[in-house]
Amino acid sequence: MKLKQLLLLMLCVAISSCNTESTDNPDENTPDNTLLKKAIYNRGTVDEYSETYNYNGNKLISVVGTDGSEEWKNVYTYDDNDNLIKDDYFDADGHNASVVLEYNSENKIATYTEIFLEPSELGDRKYKSVFTYNNDGTLTNEVYVSYSNSDFELDWTETITLNGKNIAEIADDKDYKISYGYDDKNGMFKNVHAIEVLNILSENEFGAYIYGNTNNIVSYVESDTNTSDNYNDKYEYTYNENDYPKTCIYTSQYGNEDEDVETIEFFYE
Repeated sequence: MKLKQLLLLMLCVAISSCNTESTDNPDENTPDNTLLKKAIYNRGTVDEYSETYNYNGNKLISVVGTDGSEEWKNVYTYDDNDNLIKDDYFDADGHNASVVLEYNSENKIATYTEIFLEPSELGDRKYKSVFTYNNDGTLTNEVYVSYSNSDFELDWTETITLNGKNIAEIADDKDYKISYGYDDKNGMFKNVHAIEVLNILSENEFGAYIYGNTNNIVSYVESDTNTSDNYNDKYEYTYNENDYPKTCIYTSQYGNEDEDVETIEFFYE
């Protein structure tokens, strides 16, 4: 599989809107059309960082992260039909990658192509995903790779299994699998436009981590029988009066290494 899990370990992402309302109180939100505005990780420690997300209506237009000294961001572009057609990733080194999306006649995502640029150090390759919608409700994703502008060749095939609108499992033909568990509360991303597409893009090398759809992710298990590159992550929430996550203790274990623990606070518009 690709390198995403080794390149970025900033899970349990949050979103921020253009609204200028204060974010000092995590309880401030509204029960209808709730959008997550900001997340603060490890507040008050040397490891503190935050992610804020900006909207046009409920369309996510950017995700901006900062640790106080450096900034990184994903920028999203939509067409006249409000389809998400591009995701660009930037950090202090510049424009790292772009994902270009295309849709079928039913406005479902048909393909996307991940293009790496020079600052990413992966500039010799492109990935193209081609989706098939199966009668049993699963999605088949055929992933093609091109090196140094060669023709695309099939690299692996994966099956995406849904539980309602939440992604339950992604399993490929190389013995790599990701399994997700969810709570039964209001998903912090449930009101975001094109959330099902953003969920899929979370699996890209430089995609913003936007896990969960109707509900919130409580477990993430990544396994690869060919290597020891396995994750076992847990999310424990407290909720506000409208059953949206208020705080989270995120625990991640990679392989046989010690656990990493992060605290996260969520703020809504």
